[in-house]
Amino acid sequence: MKKSVRNLIGITVAFLSVNTPVTSKAQEAKNETFGFAKFQKEKAFTPIVGIESWFTYSMNEVKNDVEYANRPDASFRRLRFGAKGTPYSWLSYEIEFNMDRLGEDSYASTKGSYNGFDIWKAFISARLSNDDLLHLQAGYYWAAISLDYMASPWSVSSFDKTRSDWHLRNFMTGRGSGIESGVGLSGLKNFNGFGINYQIGAFSPAAYNGPEHANPLFTGRVMFSVGDPEQKSYKIRHAGNHWNARNGVTIGLGGATMGKADNSSGTAYNNSKAYGADISATTGGLKVEGEYYKMQREASGMNDYEGTEWFVRCGYNILVKGTFVEPTFTYDSYKGEGEKALYKYIGDDKSFDLGVNWYLNKDKLKLSLHYVNQKGSCSSNVGDYLGMALQVRL
Repeated sequence: MKKSVRNLIGITVAFLSVNTPVTSKAQEAKNETFGFAKFQKEKAFTPIVGIESWFTYSMNEVKNDVEYANRPDASFRRLRFGAKGTPYSWLSYEIEFNMDRLGEDSYASTKGSYNGFDIWKAFISARLSNDDLLHLQAGYYWAAISLDYMASPWSVSSFDKTRSDWHLRNFMTGRGSGIESGVGLSGLKNFNGFGINYQIGAFSPAAYNGPEHANPLFTGRVMFSVGDPEQKSYKIRHAGNHWNARNGVTIGLGGATMGKADNSSGTAYNNSKAYGADISATTGGLKVEGEYYKMQREASGMNDYEGTEWFVRCGYNILVKGTFVEPTFTYDSYKGEGEKALYKYIGDDKSFDLGVNWYLNKDKLKLSLHYVNQKGSCSSNVGDYLGMALQVRL
């Protein structure tokens, strides 16, 4: 009996020793089969913190024919916090809150349309292909069709994003941020010396939701790059500064359209559209970029609205002891004609920005000193200001 037990144990051990590697390999293969569901703990959560403090001195400001006294002002232009992560190799998310323009003097020459506590963005992005060609986004994000629309305010070389593109964003979505709820596809493909980026989407602007009409805003944008690619790997937003590492040109074409819709005042638009082109050229430390976009809207019994926005911006990086010093200038212009019921900003809005940025840790730690001149008949306020900004991002 004892001998038979010993024989059984011996056979069992021999069987396990032969079959355990096979079983382990089978288990590993099974795990690989479900690799898309593998949780990436170390990449699942990254905090977002961004602070931009402005110190300005406003001069020669006029609003509604009333002259304001010259004045200094200190404020938090941007205060952002949230989180992002890639919990799975194919799935990422971003959620961010804002408390912008805290402490801003309402009589200062600085402009902006959003303030207080709000959700800035909240969306998920799923990679649907093995490469970067197909990504799906869903949530609250940019209904972008142009260069400056998609640019991050943290990375532009001007003191702030252009006022002209603010009109494009506001026209399309009814929000100065240009962010709305929607779903879209985007991606990129790079070849040897040539690349293509694209993004398309369908959004539901809250400003144009009404009881009688419900039409989505459709957007599309495609970018063609020659030389070094605009992006080596896919990101939903593009780099503002390439830190002397790119020699290439990117040309973008964008457009948006929306069918019959209501606005908050009860006016029904027959249709609304925007379209145009932009360019970004970088060689070493020099970057020149600009855009030109048209906006049109029609309604029965009213004069059509037609608007044009454009800008040109130039910056040059000078490497100084491991940091980048960037002299820069920007000129932007908006002009709108037609019925105010279709778009309330009828007239012109122009600004000129001349300054210098010092990137101590690229755009994670940045100091700026700029002079900004603003003019225009439809501007919320006009006048000059000197501005100094400190930007810190984690």
